Amino acid sequence: MKKTITLLSLAIGLTVSAQASAAAANTNTASTIASYGTDSLVKTDGTFWIWGPQQPVPTQVPELSGVTSMLGNKMVEKQDHTVWLWETKVLSKAVTVKPVSGISNVAKIEGYGPMLAIDADGNVFSSVKTDEGWDLTHFEPVKGIDHVTDVESFYRSNDKTGEGRRVFLKSDGTVWTNSDSAQTFTPVKNLDNVVQLEDTIALKKDGTVWTWPKTLKGTGPLPGTLSATKIQSLSHIKSIWQNQKSSLAIDNQSRLWFWGATVTGYSDGPVYTDHAKPVLLTGVKNVKEAYIVENSIVAFTGDGKVYETSIQRNQVPSNVSFKLLASNVVSVKNGDRHIIMQKKDGTLWGWGVNKAAELGHGDYEFMHNTPVPVQKPISVSLNGENVPLGSGVITRNEQNFVPLRSVFEKMGAEVSYDEKSKTAKVTRNEAGKPAISIAVNVKTGSITLNNNPIRFDNKPFTVDGTVYLPLRLISEKLGATVNWLPNEERIAIRMN
Repeated sequence: MKKTITLLSLAIGLTVSAQASAAAANTNTASTIASYGTDSLVKTDGTFWIWGPQQPVPTQVPELSGVTSMLGNKMVEKQDHTVWLWETKVLSKAVTVKPVSGISNVAKIEGYGPMLAIDADGNVFSSVKTDEGWDLTHFEPVKGIDHVTDVESFYRSNDKTGEGRRVFLKSDGTVWTNSDSAQTFTPVKNLDNVVQLEDTIALKKDGTVWTWPKTLKGTGPLPGTLSATKIQSLSHIKSIWQNQKSSLAIDNQSRLWFWGATVTGYSDGPVYTDHAKPVLLTGVKNVKEAYIVENSIVAFTGDGKVYETSIQRNQVPSNVSFKLLASNVVSVKNGDRHIIMQKKDGTLWGWGVNKAAELGHGDYEFMHNTPVPVQKPISVSLNGENVPLGSGVITRNEQNFVPLRSVFEKMGAEVSYDEKSKTAKVTRNEAGKPAISIAVNVKTGSITLNNNPIRFDNKPFTVDGTVYLPLRLISEKLGATVNWLPNEERIAIRMN
């Protein structure tokens, strides 16, 4: 029994000339990417693109144009300083876009539960709580704190209870705190002249690093104040980084220090061993940035190289060796389990866990141990009009494959799927034009045109239930011409 495709979307791939594709792949032209993150990017034309569980490669969000910055937590800011929230529905490729009221000209978005925003003037705003939960489309001013340059969130607990806490860095170098349940703000003891906050550590202007505990002993009420203590073995530090379990610091000689938890055991039953004393790691030099990603230390050096070493061991020795991951890198963005890097030629590359297509490479391999290219953000137009795609263009073997169900419908074709035979069909029965029926067997990859087999060099493939196959022959049979415009990173389809 035939039915219109729902969960399985048909994607027909566009084959462009090998010469044009090869030229686009091998020529280091100016990058079209204005900024990027770990799951999204903004092009120089202000278009916004995402990838992840529902979109395995960069896919344009057509409702968002004129974007200037990505704020994180699925929020972006436009040229007019308005803020917008985008969300991808579970088990669907549909993306919803909503305006966010109450904030503009945002410098940072941070937090869980109540989301906090800091604007360029140092004012703090909080998302509003409703009966359904926290409304991320509406923010209201937070009273009692101002001139804020940064905010960090963490969870503090004892043997009986716990609470969400915030620490605020003010422009005068002082640090203040409150809990999710308290509206009053108190200074963190011993912290002044602070230049950087990371979770539960602070860097002072004099290069010393200070910390305060997340876990307290006892069962009584948690104290409302925080008191910081100096980490004695660290001095002349110029930057710090911390996640929930581990910490890193870079000193004024660009040397890297590590302390915190190492990991042993299995992924479903890890054992964390804490090492409170910082260790100087001599296996990497000239470090500019460093992060903990999944169970690895990732170091980005001043000569444009990225290195990695594992913390899956009982302890990290001072002379631990680092493996080179990439060269010619100009910037790195880190996630909890993966990184995205941009190289000098403007291309993006990903490394790390990829189970939810975090690397934008076009697959769902659990992890890539060597860097893989993020697919290019390529758009599709029909007769000059941009075509919204449920999933973006995938390039393989120097050829572009594009999901085009909506394009086929605009071209007068109908797309359907036979679950029993695993066959997708594209049919056209338009008055005055020859009837056309194209059948794609999802299981075998075979294609027929009006029941006649079609031979082609690049076989169809599927990614997350979406079928991709060569298109030039098919599109021309439907009365269209196809052009690849490499300078615009656009595939232009025009009806004859």
